[in-house]
Amino acid sequence: MAGISVIRVSGKHTKDIFTKITNKKPEHMRATYTGFYSANALEIDAGVALFFAGPNSYTGEDICEFSVHGSPAVVEMMLERAFELGARQAQPGEFTKRAYLNDKLDLTQAEAVADLIESVSTKTAMAAKRSLSGEFSNRVNKLLGDVTKIRALVEATLDFSDQDLDETKHPEALISATRETKESFQALIRQTRTGIRVRDGLVITILGKPNVGKSSLFNRICGSDRAIVNSKAGTTRDIVSESISIDGFPIRVLDTAGIRESEDEIEQEGIKRAIEAGDSADMVIEVLDARDRTNETLQSENTLVFNKSDLLEEPTKTDPKSTHLVSAKTGEGVDKLLDHISSYFSESSEDETTITARKRHMRSIKEAYSAFCDAEAGIIKNKELDLVAEDLLQAQNNLAEVTGEFSTEDLLEAIFNSFCIGK
Repeated sequence: MAGISVIRVSGKHTKDIFTKITNKKPEHMRATYTGFYSANALEIDAGVALFFAGPNSYTGEDICEFSVHGSPAVVEMMLERAFELGARQAQPGEFTKRAYLNDKLDLTQAEAVADLIESVSTKTAMAAKRSLSGEFSNRVNKLLGDVTKIRALVEATLDFSDQDLDETKHPEALISATRETKESFQALIRQTRTGIRVRDGLVITILGKPNVGKSSLFNRICGSDRAIVNSKAGTTRDIVSESISIDGFPIRVLDTAGIRESEDEIEQEGIKRAIEAGDSADMVIEVLDARDRTNETLQSENTLVFNKSDLLEEPTKTDPKSTHLVSAKTGEGVDKLLDHISSYFSESSEDETTITARKRHMRSIKEAYSAFCDAEAGIIKNKELDLVAEDLLQAQNNLAEVTGEFSTEDLLEAIFNSFCIGK
């Protein structure tokens, strides 16, 4: 139950439904306080009615909205009246899907609507808003335009190879253009990777041997005593998870069992799960005892955290880019570790450039990049230009999948079925 409920109608019968429910003539973008009436002229409720004439509306169709009191009984009567007049319940994401089909939004903007609704942090919401405004689409379309120009030049070379045209006499210019576009591809891949992290959040797994302070560090990062801390080795048997926000970005932190040789079957299962969690994580924090620098690390790419700095007899220094000296007990050094985690969300220091993106975007962009690299190799090696043109066409189609210029019904169903019904 809410104070206000909004009932939205879109489609060709919207004007008729508006008139019969309010007994008033709809006017574009004119909010009217009015009664809402049943078929036998009884007033169901009174509230604000608003009408948008297509194509100047969210969906591109005629739309009306009735703001009524949030009583379930009132909402039910209003819906029944709308259904009597020919309306039906919207499918998940149907309003946004209609906006996409009517060219009010492209597919990345439509997905950004869902991202904005689902945002759980300030940075995610702002990044989704930038995607909704078209920033991500513009980056993809700019790259698509560059690929199209190169393909046009290749096609011209094919069609007029026997003629004395300036456009077909400069292979070096073509190679230079592919080099610049390749760099643009790589920049877009980096931006998309960051956008996925902003939308989905970063999964961080804390690994290490028993009794190095993994659970203490987990609690310090999360700001709560979620994990049991005990001096007895092997206290943590299963994975403990906590969702937090660091500098406005979503993070899921996993505390895991200490990795060691064990005869205990339950502990063995915990260790197995810890290793699996590390393999699937975006970032692994490997915790070691700062007093013992002879320990071998599990993997060289892990972020190394030397804990228990408060127990060191003499101060020591570490390189903050690759290792961190902290005390989970006192909090010393933890802020620098959090700064390191936050840096994973941005390839640059400009938060204003961050957008939200999805794994399907990355898949299509990488496929486009692979096809483009094949085309570049063909140009350099003087392969048949019709094969080069085919690779460039494939790159174009893959990029067009991102914004929905080239899409399938199955893809659209998968995207819009994840929306809430009212959007």
